[in-house]
Amino acid sequence: MFVAKILSLAAVLFAPSVYAGIASQSSLPYNFTLAALNSSLPNANSTGAPLVLGQNGASTGVSFYVTSTYASYPYNDYPTLALRDNILRAYRTSGPSITNATEVQSGGELVWITTTQGHAGSEDYSVLKAPAYRFPVLAAHGIYNLWSLCPFSGGQTNVVFNVSTDSPAQSNLEFDPSQCYQVMINVVPISP
Repeated sequence: MFVAKILSLAAVLFAPSVYAGIASQSSLPYNFTLAALNSSLPNANSTGAPLVLGQNGASTGVSFYVTSTYASYPYNDYPTLALRDNILRAYRTSGPSITNATEVQSGGELVWITTTQGHAGSEDYSVLKAPAYRFPVLAAHGIYNLWSLCPFSGGQTNVVFNVSTDSPAQSNLEFDPSQCYQVMINVVPISP
């Protein structure tokens, strides 16, 4: 009886999380790409606009990236992504990952860091399989429906989390919230 209770508790602790009937996974057994599916207007396809890691600056030993549409940043140096233990990882075709997503905050972009020393990455990401969507969707802090695409002053259209279009544009923002539109971030499996 004691062993059965321990096994039952272990099954609950290590099972995928469930949010209102939507299964959440902290790791995926496959690699993927991301695509932004407009949640309020028709889309050109069922996958969505391809997303890539767009350039966002560099310093000695460290490079910064933002999640951008391929249409606004037509390079894809990190064609493979993975989710391991709630950490989003990006891989070049040449080898191991030293590029991880940082913690996303309200009004902030989905940012990635590459360092020569490695960056542990934020443990805030998961993937949800919602019945209404063809592909699993990306969540941050367990929330999957607060992503937006926003055009930035430098010409890139970037993924931003929890944009409030009701509040006036702040002078420190590099984008106008009224120009953003809500998207779902599809997790599109890569065929082996």
